[in-house]
Amino acid sequence: MIAGAETAWRSGTVVGLSGECSLPRERIGGKAWSIDHMRGLGLPVPPAFVLTTDAWRDFTERGTIADDIWQAVRDGIAALEHDTGRGFGSTSAPLLVSVRSGAAVSMPGMMDTVLNLGINDEVERSLAVATGSAGYAADTHRRFRAQYRDTVVGASGATVPADPWEQLRGAVTAVFGSWDSQRAKAYRRNRGVAGDLGTAVTVQAMVFGNLDRDSGTGVLFSRNPNTGDGPAYGEWLIGGQGEDVVSGRTTPRPLADLAAAQPKVHRQLIEAAELLERDGRDIQDIEFTVESGRLWLLQSRPAKRSARAAVRAAVAMADEGLITTAEAVRRVGAEQIGVVLRPAGTVADSSEALARGESACPGVAFGVVVTDPDEAEARAQAGEDVILVRPTTSPDDLPGMIAARAVVTESGGTTSHAALVSRELGRPCVVGCGPGVVAALAGRRVTVDGGSGVVLDGEVAGAAVDAAALDDVRRLAGWAGVTPEELSGAIDPEPEDAGAQSVTRAVSDLELLRLIGVKGRVRTDVVAAGLGGDIAEVTARCADLVSAGSCADTPAGLRLTPDGRQRLAGLLEIERGTVDATAMTAAYADFCVVNAELKEIVTAWQMKDAATPNDHADPEYDAAVLDRLTGLHRRVRPLAERLGALAPRLARYRDRLDRAVERIGGGDHTWVARPIMDSYHTVWFELHEDLIGLCGLSRAEEAAAGRAE
Repeated sequence: MIAGAETAWRSGTVVGLSGECSLPRERIGGKAWSIDHMRGLGLPVPPAFVLTTDAWRDFTERGTIADDIWQAVRDGIAALEHDTGRGFGSTSAPLLVSVRSGAAVSMPGMMDTVLNLGINDEVERSLAVATGSAGYAADTHRRFRAQYRDTVVGASGATVPADPWEQLRGAVTAVFGSWDSQRAKAYRRNRGVAGDLGTAVTVQAMVFGNLDRDSGTGVLFSRNPNTGDGPAYGEWLIGGQGEDVVSGRTTPRPLADLAAAQPKVHRQLIEAAELLERDGRDIQDIEFTVESGRLWLLQSRPAKRSARAAVRAAVAMADEGLITTAEAVRRVGAEQIGVVLRPAGTVADSSEALARGESACPGVAFGVVVTDPDEAEARAQAGEDVILVRPTTSPDDLPGMIAARAVVTESGGTTSHAALVSRELGRPCVVGCGPGVVAALAGRRVTVDGGSGVVLDGEVAGAAVDAAALDDVRRLAGWAGVTPEELSGAIDPEPEDAGAQSVTRAVSDLELLRLIGVKGRVRTDVVAAGLGGDIAEVTARCADLVSAGSCADTPAGLRLTPDGRQRLAGLLEIERGTVDATAMTAAYADFCVVNAELKEIVTAWQMKDAATPNDHADPEYDAAVLDRLTGLHRRVRPLAERLGALAPRLARYRDRLDRAVERIGGGDHTWVARPIMDSYHTVWFELHEDLIGLCGLSRAEEAAAGRAE
């Protein structure tokens, strides 16, 4: 290793993944962290190295890959050659590699990947001779050319370089650049992910699911991500590569097919899934390849799951001793409880379905079918309920998926892009409905029953809430020491008519106007999440406020009008008359003490000192700041409960702060102080505003007193 490359390797811009990497997920990305962790557990993982997010920042500043970093990449390839006994660009024993993005926060399908890199005409001929399969060699070369043209060159008929090193430089550059693609930006805006986190790039030796009939690729969940139940659940595609499954272009087969054809491999896979779930104490989403009867694991990460699966898994894992009951409660947000306690299916006879496929995310949604994602986005912005129906979805469809009430696809399985993203967005989703569905449903008004996997004509009523879901919620509430109503803010657990169970938390005009006023401009789904209300009800109530002239609907969200601010002032005056002024003033004084400490913590998170921004490159420093934050939160919870007792409208703040701490503890540090989401600092600021108002004060007065700068 030459001096420049050694510097790059030691400085953390290029790092080997041997199972001993000490860098945090924030610097090497979730994919590389997973590879290194699995290798450390002794699991079968192809060798790899990673260009860290520090390399991404260097690339972003320079606009090119620095010479010392590129030399370290060449040394990384040399290490892969040593581990595999193959040569990059060799025609005797060729080494092909994958080049994949890997952000610290999972962004499924949002950034670029190039597989089979290192192949050219000579390498193709060598592979054909070595394997005795000209078809495999040609298929591998075809896949590479198509993906390279799409990802790196951006033109279907463009020339692909024959030099493997030129291919590699182009792919790394493209993956770094994909962090700023429109689809990635749209995803981050929707999920509140910071734009300055950047992406790492993982370079890994290829293994081939398209090699022969004993080869294939698949995705395994350690528990069903739709329901949260065991046993392991997955899909498998003979003769495929990973992109075939996750893209949804091909509908895979149940994992039982692998068990029947290769029972030893299936057993090894299940054992690996059990180990990874015990180790991670969470549902795992595992990508794997079988090459000529040999199992390889490519990635494992906490699985995207439906709200029902989140609740079921939390309860089940507590029962199994994997997590504590306190952690089970922390893992489930109030908004997930609300979703679980809404009907997951309909009362309709599924035999009358217009289309039928696999359930990818439960829930019920009604709207008009739109087949173009741009049209879906435009019509949703105009206030229309739309259902997005596509042959399959890709990352470019994300804005339309966000806008839609539900997603339906012709092809793809429950591990496809459409399924994964819909579960994360909380959209009912039915996949694999078969060819012709797009044309058959276009323009129709339909109901999507994600739980049953059907699309029904017209608007169909929801069915009763599942009794098992109610039982899980009651158990969580019992562990939390609260009633189910307090846990969710959204259910009467013992309705008189069991067939008419519904999620209805009365949200007052005061709560709506106050939250809209504090946030300035806000979407209705954010309002519903913050207040713990049913999104359909809150959306309708917000529409009423717009009709009454209290709010205006802008492209950036709802905002108060002058009439709305005047009405809010009157409602706050009435609320102040119901609150014990002496007790509230004393509680506010206690809040101001911890408020000063919170300001110090947030400042420390953002700045190491007055002249040095925190670049989050020092994990020990960040960990110390986060420890201060969680310690402060433990002391704040009793105060938050006290405030809720004094003014019931404030009770939701404890849950929102808990949720932020849970997300931070899970590794998503954007929840510390990100202003466009319900981060800890954002919720804290809103609580401060409410306390100022309930004490009859103004922000200007408090700022002058040094309590509200």
